[in-house]
Amino acid sequence: MNVPYQFAGLQRAKEPGLSVEACARRIHRLAYVEERLMFLQAAHIVTTPQRDLKGLLSRLQYEDGLHSDFLKTRLTELRVSRSKGQGVPDGRLKVVLDEAMHSDGSVELLAALARVFKPALLEGYRDYVRQTNGLADYESVRLMRTIIAEEEQALGLLEAAYGDVVRSAEDEALAEAWAGTLQRMLKEAGGIHGGAEAAAGGVQAVRSGDRYRVARRPARDDTFPSVWDFVHVDDDRTPERLAQMIATRLGEITIAEALAIVLLEVEGQPWAFYVAISRHMWDEMRHSLFGEAAAEHVYGDRAALPLRDFEIEYLFEMSPLELYAMLGIGVEAALMKYPPGKRAEYEFCRDQARHPLMTTLQDFDWADEVEHVQIARRQLKAWFAGDSEELTRLAEKGMQFRARTRKLHPPSPMPSLPGK
Repeated sequence: MNVPYQFAGLQRAKEPGLSVEACARRIHRLAYVEERLMFLQAAHIVTTPQRDLKGLLSRLQYEDGLHSDFLKTRLTELRVSRSKGQGVPDGRLKVVLDEAMHSDGSVELLAALARVFKPALLEGYRDYVRQTNGLADYESVRLMRTIIAEEEQALGLLEAAYGDVVRSAEDEALAEAWAGTLQRMLKEAGGIHGGAEAAAGGVQAVRSGDRYRVARRPARDDTFPSVWDFVHVDDDRTPERLAQMIATRLGEITIAEALAIVLLEVEGQPWAFYVAISRHMWDEMRHSLFGEAAAEHVYGDRAALPLRDFEIEYLFEMSPLELYAMLGIGVEAALMKYPPGKRAEYEFCRDQARHPLMTTLQDFDWADEVEHVQIARRQLKAWFAGDSEELTRLAEKGMQFRARTRKLHPPSPMPSLPGK
């Protein structure tokens, strides 16, 4: 009699499946590809002009970083040393992903993600689950079921973005050419999981002779108008104060973009550092999306309020260490003071503006900022060679640069907007 829950409902329990060594070899490659896709998407957030695509890339870079983190932890359970699991599994695969970093523009980036790497990753995970013994290798299968679900959704969203961005015959030809190049290189590297036969002679780089550098000026589309800065509004002017708070959240896109400098240009840190910065980047983009959702809800138009530009002028001029010290120890730690700070912003939305959506959004914004201060303190303690007083001085230097930049042009009053 066939009992569906025999072997706890796990599949292929009586088939040999893959050995521990074979499982580890495949997982190592999958973890490495996910790690590199985190860096790829994070880097291109800056140069991608399309607002909605920026938001998607920010989410997906974080999820890919988490996937890599989970898989690397699994490697240590399969008799792989932590140092080996953090390394490059195949130099040929590295060349392919180095090449993908040099995707030129949104068309090529989406071709790389939606036509090459994400479909190949999904097939790699599915093939693994099909071949491994689900009883013996339960921990891998359980993990991959979760990753597969997220990667399926990611691919669907990327395909939708591809359809929106790749519209002309010229775009399609460009996308197909770049996807074809990367697919050929990936095949020469043995495929995602290394099971395909690799071509003789290795993989030859085309564009990636030089290291990829994060752009020092973010590209933006015309979704939102812009101003240099806003005139501060006191709490007693409730509609204007609420609008300013929404616009401030909207402007956190610049923080997310700037964190790409920290993620991509800081070398030699433990893997946990990059996962933490990846999370911080996504949180800041989420906060910008908070502003977008609130503007659409309150005013019926997500572009009713402008982005402020002054932060571009100082954030992208700073070194990674100066930037992160200024953000984590300067700006965000100061927001923990009460009043004013994040708690006061939340209470204003709850008690004075009485706006349920913004109350929820500010509640989570406050929680996120508390976490960011803790992240910054942990990472800077390991990263910064000096003592705490020197770090405080570095953060203060960044704050002074911020203040000087802010005064370069006069601020604008909040626009007159109808309430809802």
